[in-house]
Amino acid sequence: MENKVLLGDVPGVDLSALDAAQRGGHTCVRCGRVPLHRVDLTQVGAPDLIACSVEDAAICSRPVFWLAKPCPRWCNGLHDDRDAGPDRRHFSSWEEQVPLILEDAQEMGPGLGWQPEHVVVGLDQGAREDAPRIWCGKGETNQGWHLTEDEARRLAVTLTAAADLAAGEPADQLQLPFDIVAA
Repeated sequence: MENKVLLGDVPGVDLSALDAAQRGGHTCVRCGRVPLHRVDLTQVGAPDLIACSVEDAAICSRPVFWLAKPCPRWCNGLHDDRDAGPDRRHFSSWEEQVPLILEDAQEMGPGLGWQPEHVVVGLDQGAREDAPRIWCGKGETNQGWHLTEDEARRLAVTLTAAADLAAGEPADQLQLPFDIVAA
């Protein structure tokens, strides 16, 4: 394998957009990573630069090396090459918070005031998983649970029935889910 290539033979390299590590020949001029297999790029009258080899072009062309396929359309795209295995997840930029006025407020820190407790709902999906999961949790903690789409729909119907009952609708007229008989 030839390890020297003229800079002009590498498409898509804008010298003015290179960061210090790229200009110093420490990271790839295309993706900004330290190459697994490097190619030295020579240019007349300037220091040598490096790029990922042709063999590593598939990794070099990805915004994050561990993404094997594009993000779901709802993903916020906040991924990093340094994400460890368990952190390689897609998270939705959409998130809903429902204040819980009957719960105790949470102190945000000494002198920072208080915040009402709340339920958080959002989507997440592991990078190698086939479908998203709906996260339902308490406040800024990791205390909660994941639901499938079907489970979330069933929970929504159940919560609506409970709210209707609390609002005074007669139990015999409730549309309860899953053949549940109102008492």
